[in-house]
Amino acid sequence: MGAAGAVGGLAAGEQLERPPSERPPGGRTRLLAERHPLLGRLRLHPGVAVVLGACAALFHAAMHTGLSGDVYFHWAAGNWMLDHHGVIRRDVFSYTVQGRPWVADEWGFELALAWLVRTIGPVAFWLASAGSCALALLLSVARWRRQGAQWLWTAALACLAAAGLLYGLGPRPQDPSYALFAAELLLLSLARSDARWLAALPLLLLVWANLHGSFLLGLGVLVLELVWSLLPELHGRLRVEPRLAPRPVAAALGASVLASFVNPHGPGLLAYAAKVSASTELTSLIQEWQSPNFHDLYVLALVVGPLLWLVAVLGLSSRRLDLGEVVLALLLLVLTLHAVRFLPYLVLAWCSVMSRWVPGRETIRPSWLTLPVAIALVAGLLAGPHVPAGAPQRGSGSLDMPVDAAAYLRHQQGRVFATYWWGDYLDHVGIPVFVDGRTDLYFGTKVLSTYVAVSELTTDPDAVFGRWDVRWVLWNRDTALSRYLSRDPGWRLVLSSGDALVYEHPGRW
Repeated sequence: MGAAGAVGGLAAGEQLERPPSERPPGGRTRLLAERHPLLGRLRLHPGVAVVLGACAALFHAAMHTGLSGDVYFHWAAGNWMLDHHGVIRRDVFSYTVQGRPWVADEWGFELALAWLVRTIGPVAFWLASAGSCALALLLSVARWRRQGAQWLWTAALACLAAAGLLYGLGPRPQDPSYALFAAELLLLSLARSDARWLAALPLLLLVWANLHGSFLLGLGVLVLELVWSLLPELHGRLRVEPRLAPRPVAAALGASVLASFVNPHGPGLLAYAAKVSASTELTSLIQEWQSPNFHDLYVLALVVGPLLWLVAVLGLSSRRLDLGEVVLALLLLVLTLHAVRFLPYLVLAWCSVMSRWVPGRETIRPSWLTLPVAIALVAGLLAGPHVPAGAPQRGSGSLDMPVDAAAYLRHQQGRVFATYWWGDYLDHVGIPVFVDGRTDLYFGTKVLSTYVAVSELTTDPDAVFGRWDVRWVLWNRDTALSRYLSRDPGWRLVLSSGDALVYEHPGRW
């Protein structure tokens, strides 16, 4: 065939096979993906496997940790509301302040948790904790990608975010709040392209205000967004881009404030949440309301590491960063230095700042191997032995739940004086308590100060026990109070189980 025939053949649609050295990278797989779109969608970047693995790591942690602490009073309150078909408004769990008005600001979470446990079983605890944190991570990934982060950098940020979320992991209302915080940041990012996304913010704040007091943080983010919209255009390394119009942001903020009033406690909830957050009693009693322990290298890396990264980027790179995101991260840093419970929010905010920095051109391409690798990674993290869903925490010393001791006390008569940490479990099993994790309930009373005085032996324990007609003391072994009761002839040890000791006062006061 001559040259004309060859040209004619090509014109009819034939293609000459290129030598291997001249074929574009991924030519065959790319051509196959173009001819079969469904197969093309299965070609994923390896970073996707890392993100899914980070989500699975959150579930792995939840599945290997038993229930403890606050979750029990949340669960008990939710069950009470389901049984009585109404929002709980007064204390029904203690004998010290029974009947006292209680602003159950987390009633929505408590009701949802109890309903889910009754509906789908104890796996609901994993969904409430790991499921909420994984959702927060995926929403954050969507935002980082929208802001231009490449997949490898996104995967690295996902690992950092998962480490921060692991710190707050637990079936408590804080975990859904992480997801709502991430959702708010994503909505604001979407609104920069289409302001109509701002209309979703009041609904988000309505839900948030009925779940957890951190809805104040959500309102604070909107206040910052309004400030940036009112500032004149900024130039330099730190600037707000693109800028939202002031009126839509102000309207979204006003509507969100009004939406937060839609709760069983009305507009007063906002002031109440602010008062609780500023309480000195919380910081003196509860570890998560105290400053971070920088002797813990894990906490040190999460708090200080991103700050050092920011200083390095500003000093060594010409990359522009978003001023609003940097200021939000620094404000959350201040809050975290005051109370370590803000650490997961801080890490999510730092990741948002870091997502705008591109470390280099990405050379790794999507592959069909990513999906099976992701499946194997997720399966490996979720498979194997784990703590049964809904089981109390045991085998961890002082954090264990006093399962055997509580089972014994349920069949006894008389009041029980137990640790603050174990009071929540006693709420769950139906034993009235001296004090429990609902710290704000006891504000304005002497219950908390009396509890601390007894536990630290700065007052005569027998005088307090006599005044409250306490017959049983459930306490940790090797503590000041347990040693005192062991030497007191008026008390006798009747049960020892793990770290829990039960003392009985057999006589009359």
